[in-house]
This record gives sequence, C-alpha cells and structure tokens, in this order.
Amino acid sequence: MLFNYIKIAFRSLQKFKGYAAINLLGLALGLSVGILIMLYVIDEASYDNFHVNGDRIYRVESNFYTPASGEGGALATNAWPVGAVLKKDFPEVESVLYAKNASFLLVNQGDKRIRQKIHFVTPEFLTIFSFPLKKGNPEKALTEPYTAVITESMANKLFPGEDALNKSIILSDTLQFMVTGILADIPENSHIQMDIALSFATYPLFDTDFTFDEGWGNLNASNYILLKEGTNISAFQAKAETIYQDHAADMLKEWGSEAKVIFRPLHDVYLRANNGNSMGPIGSIDRVYLVSAIAAFVILLACINFVNLTTARSVYRAKEVGLRKVVGSTRGILIRQFISESFVLTVISLFFAITITGIVLPFFNLLLDKHYTLSALYSPTVLLGIACLLISVTFLSGYYPALVMSALRPAEVLKGKMHTSIRGVQLRRSLVVFQFVISLSLVLGTLIVVNQLKYMQQQTLGFAKDEIFVINAARVKSPNPEAFETFRNEMKSLAYVKEVTFTNSLPGNPGWQGQIAFPEGKSGDDAISVEYMAVDDHYTQALGLEVIAGEQFNKEHAASLKDGLILNETAVSLFGWASPEEAIGKKITSPSGHPEGEVIGVVKDYHQLGLQQHIGPMVMDFNPGVSYMYAIRYKAADTQQLIESLGALWKKHFPGYEYTYFFLDQDFERQYQTEQKLANVFGLFSIVTIIIAMIGLLGLVSFMVLTKTKEIGVRKVLGADIFQITTLLSKEFMMLVIVANIIAAPLAWLAASRWLESYATRVAINPILFFIAFVALLTITLLTISFQTVKAASANPIDSLRSE
Repeated sequence: MLFNYIKIAFRSLQKFKGYAAINLLGLALGLSVGILIMLYVIDEASYDNFHVNGDRIYRVESNFYTPASGEGGALATNAWPVGAVLKKDFPEVESVLYAKNASFLLVNQGDKRIRQKIHFVTPEFLTIFSFPLKKGNPEKALTEPYTAVITESMANKLFPGEDALNKSIILSDTLQFMVTGILADIPENSHIQMDIALSFATYPLFDTDFTFDEGWGNLNASNYILLKEGTNISAFQAKAETIYQDHAADMLKEWGSEAKVIFRPLHDVYLRANNGNSMGPIGSIDRVYLVSAIAAFVILLACINFVNLTTARSVYRAKEVGLRKVVGSTRGILIRQFISESFVLTVISLFFAITITGIVLPFFNLLLDKHYTLSALYSPTVLLGIACLLISVTFLSGYYPALVMSALRPAEVLKGKMHTSIRGVQLRRSLVVFQFVISLSLVLGTLIVVNQLKYMQQQTLGFAKDEIFVINAARVKSPNPEAFETFRNEMKSLAYVKEVTFTNSLPGNPGWQGQIAFPEGKSGDDAISVEYMAVDDHYTQALGLEVIAGEQFNKEHAASLKDGLILNETAVSLFGWASPEEAIGKKITSPSGHPEGEVIGVVKDYHQLGLQQHIGPMVMDFNPGVSYMYAIRYKAADTQQLIESLGALWKKHFPGYEYTYFFLDQDFERQYQTEQKLANVFGLFSIVTIIIAMIGLLGLVSFMVLTKTKEIGVRKVLGADIFQITTLLSKEFMMLVIVANIIAAPLAWLAASRWLESYATRVAINPILFFIAFVALLTITLLTISFQTVKAASANPIDSLRSE
C-alpha cells in the first residue's frame, strides 16, 4: 500500500511539473536553512557534555555589588583563598581546581618563541574533568613544581617523530619544565582550551605573594569544584555564598561593597555566562535562540508555499478525489495519499537542500566563526535531527491540504467550490500576508542593525584612532631594563613616526578595570570603581586627547611623575567635584595602591570602549613599568614599509620574540563584531525569506492566471488594454503587501526599540527605513508577478475563448 501511495505521488508530481518545481525549490531552501541552523544549535548545545561528572561540576564566580544600589557584576575569577575555603570548610565539596592563565610565557621552539594557550592548574584538572591522558599518571602528572602536561598536537609540534614523555620544554628562555603527561587534544566543543598545562605548584615560585590563605583582594584565580553525589545545589549555594562576607567583611567595607560566591553549572558556562571566560571561547544563548527562531520562520514560510499552492490547485485534483471517493476510498486513505505526496516532495527537496548546504557552508562558517564540514551531517545526532526535520516539514506542509481536500464531497469538488470558497481564499491571503510580514520584519531588522552599526562607527570618539600602529610587547622579557626605552627612542627617530607612547591601556584594550578609589574627603562608603591606566608622558599627545584642566605628565616635573594622576570628566563627576578645575590638587587613595596620588590634570571624556557602553571613570598613572603596548602615531606612509621598518627594529632589540602588531582603528572596530554578525544573519535570512515568498507568490499568480483565462479573454474583447488587465491581476497582491507592511511596521518598531535600549549611544529609528523596506518589497513583488500577468494580458483572446 505504501509503495502504491509513493507511485501515485510521483505520477502527480510529473503531471504538475511547474507546481512541483516551485515547491521543490522553496522546500529545498527551507530545509537547507534548517540543516545549517541545526548544525549550529547542536554544536553550541554540545559544549562540555562529554565530561562524565559534568552534572556535578560548577565554576566558582564572585559577584561584587554596592549594598545601597545592589548594582555590580559577576567575575569569572575569585580571590585566592576562596577555593581553599571551599575545600576545607564545606564537606559537600569533593574536589577543588585552581587555574591561572599563563599564556604570557612563550614556548621556545628552536630559535623562535611561540605563543600558546598555557594555564597553571592543580592536579584536580585531570580528575575532575574527562580530558583523557594518553600517557602519564593522572594522579601524579601535575603534583610537582616545573612539570607539564601537553596535548598530542603540541607534542608533535615540539618533538616531531619522538616520544615527548619525560622530555623537557623551555618557556621564556630560562624556565625548564618536564613533560609528565600527554593529553589527548581537547575537543573543540569545550569551553576550556589549552595546549600546555603547568603544575600549579610552580605558580608560587613566580608570584611570591601568592598564598591559599591570604589575598582576598587578588581576584585572579579560576576555580572549579566537583560536588559529592546527592548534594542539593540550592542549599549549598545558600550556605556557601557568604564566604567573602565571613572572611573579608572589613576589607569589603573599605571598598564600599559586598560580595557573594556564585556556583555556575558547567553546562551553563559556555552559553549562559555573561561575565566572560578566561580559559577559552564563550557563546551566547540569545544568539542560539535568535537564529533558531529565524530558521523556524524560514521553514514555516516554505511550508506555507506548499499549503497555498496545494490548496490553490486542488480544483485540478477534483476528478481524482471524486473518483476515489466513489470507488470507496475513505478520508483516511486520501489523507495518507496526500501526505505521501508531501513526503516524496520533501525527500527530493532534501537532496537538493544538502547540495545547497554544501555550497553556502563556507559563508555560513564565516558568518558565525565556525568550521563545519559536510561530514558533520553524518553524526548520529545530526542525522536524527534531519529525520525529525523531514517528518516535521512533511506534516506541516501536507497535513492541512490533505485534511481539507479529503473532507470535501465529490459533487462540491467537481464544481470547483473549494477553489472559489471564501474560506479557502481568505486562508491563502492570510498565509501570504504572514510571509510578507516575516520578510518585511527581517528586512527592517537588517536595515536598523546596519543603521545602528554605521552610527556607532561614524561617531566622534574623542581620540584620534587613525594612523596609530600598535606593537604588543606583553610577553617580552629583556635582561636590559633600558631596552624598552631604547626601542621607543629609535622608533621615534624614524622620519614618518610622529609620536610613541608605552602603555597598558588603549581604546578597545582597557586597563585594570574594577579598581577601588577613594576621593579626598570621602569615607569608605563612597568608594568608586574606576579603570586604572598605566601610561607614560607621551600618552595624551599620541592619542590626541584634550587636556581641559591642569597638565599632562612631564618628565621635567619629577613630582608629577611620582604622585600625579590624570582623570577623565566622568571620574571628576563621580568623585563629587564640581568642575575639572576643582579636581586639580585633590588626593585619591586606593586599598590596592592603584590608583593613588594627586590629581594634576583632567582630559575630556573619550570612548575607551565601543559605543554600546557608557563612558566610565578612568584614572591615568605614570607607570610605564607595567605597560606592554607601544602605540606609534605615524605620518601617512606606505603601510608595508612601516610594518617592515618597525619589524626590523623589533628583531634588533628583541630577537626571537614574535612581532605582534595591529592598527588601532581596525582593532577598535572589532568591538562591533556582534552587531556586524547580527546584520549578516538578518541580511542572509531576509534574502532567503524573500526568495521563498516570491517563489510561492509566482506559483499562486500562475494558478490565478489559469483560473481567470476566460475572464481575461472577455475583458480584452470588450476593449481592456494590457495595463488594465495587468493592474486587475496585480492589485490583490499589492494590497497584501500593504496589509503586511501595516502589521510588520509596529512590530518591528517595538522590537527595534527594545533592542536599541541596550546601547548607551544609539541612533533614533528612522521612519525612512520603513518606507525603503516597503518600497523594496513592493517592487520585488511587482517584478515577480509582472511576468505572468503581462504574459496573460498579452495573450490572444481567441485562444482563451475557443472552448466556448
């Protein structure tokens, strides 16, 4: 019976080749989008799912907030003693992991120094997580100082063709570590990524201030915990969140804040952590929801095409339906027949969809910064997802037409009442309007996102970002303390170099955020969280900052270099001083010693970060000793010559160290990557939805023309010209576009307004964008239907009236 259904389905598709082709193309596009988004969603949801004890692993986070307002933010790192307290005082905790970024250590490979992902970790790294150790003892590999576990890829890179176990690797020229374990390459779907794990027992030898018992103000340790079986996480959270208040209440009071510990489930770190990830990549659950919703709409639009075209052409299946009912076919048999046709068409569409997927996959990878290949389609999870997608599309597109046509009485069908019924016509109109609403909404979304992006890119930032070349010297260790100053002076002597500054902070690369500062005359309750910036005496000139009160750092005034501070306007305001002039001479203290000193100058506010955020309080201190970036302002010159000349100087002073550089204007733009990706996603899917909508529209117009063939002939005989007939045939669809615009415009306006509220600096929604979207869709619609309508209007009326 099933084979018979499929055979009849193929016959039907062959009989209506045009209808089949239109549905085939629409469904193929919809399925292709579904497959692409399925790859993305399955991949994003799979992060960290391979850990055997994943349901018992939690990342420990610290949430600092102001008691009065409750405002604050969570950090992905903790004070040094937090993990030790959890291990000592809470029996619910089975294991505690300490981790600390060590990527500042360069790996010596021959005469080169290469940058890799390196972390200090305690031995629990190999027991809490399920990262398989190929060689070595997981209980002992990371217990002793100066031991390391490296991945297989790193082993092959450093020791090609050799067994790396028990061999030595050199870091930063002088540090020798023994390889005590070979780790399988960490899967891409892990939020923890590293090439080398160094024993945490080595870290105190680098930082002599480190201790597990003290250092509540040093918030730079990453901790993960493994809870014992059966632990109630809610009860444990309530019990352990007061660790800071129990052990460091006095310090927090001096800071003017309070803090609590938060335990984030391992499976939530990648997608739901909004406070970053110091050990690897970070995703976005909102982005997953967004692209999933858009993909669902695209698939739905393709199914709507099927419903519209199937119900519109139902009159041409009237004799078949009537005859089948006369000879005894039940409604159930007819439903299965029509569902079978839908299934056959969907299966054929699937093969075309896979071809389309292969073609657009490179662009999709670029769009979402992924590395998918077609081989990913063969994974069991994806195959199951495709099967579910196939079944869903089959029933979404085929069930309603099957239900409607199988329910009609043979006499009604043979008279064509279904085609002309108000219910059938209104349904098709409603579905077409729905398609246009979705298409218009995505077009409007694209225009609004692009408009906001351009607005942010074109705003005055308050500093000169063009023609600034930046060299990153973060990992350079020179035996000569004067080497950095000598390097700066030699760069300054080049003819096309205007100014050079050495700093730890540049726009787009903030300094030490979250530093506590107490302005003169204020108590501990008036602590202000500021961004601390270590700069030299050339910083304001190199970046073109405007000093509006006081002076900049000057080496001729030794006192200003020793104790001087420069603030921005926002800091002056938050410190409670009436004007920049009043701020001059005021003192600032800090529990950490940064920032601390006397205000000697105030600069005009400028955007240290992208325009998504408000300008925060900033305090500059003359402290090139903790700086690591050279910002070189240069005259317009050959870019390649600039790179090569500065590179030659770099190799002269820091041989073997990687020459890492970027242009400030390009680097600053990376802060708008989220908006750029969002614009790309909206743009891509808006094009797909328009194509699908127009494909369906073309099919509907074709059937409408067929049903009005004789009417067109009569009108032409009575004197109607081509323009009048084309207008008659087109006006219904033009009205549907107008109705869709009336519905879509307020919805898009409301959604855009809510989205723009998250931006500190945002563009006003321009009504012209709505007009542009409406005219564009109206034009595309008119062009789509004009071919068929003009062709019908130009036909010889004798041919259409001959049968009469």
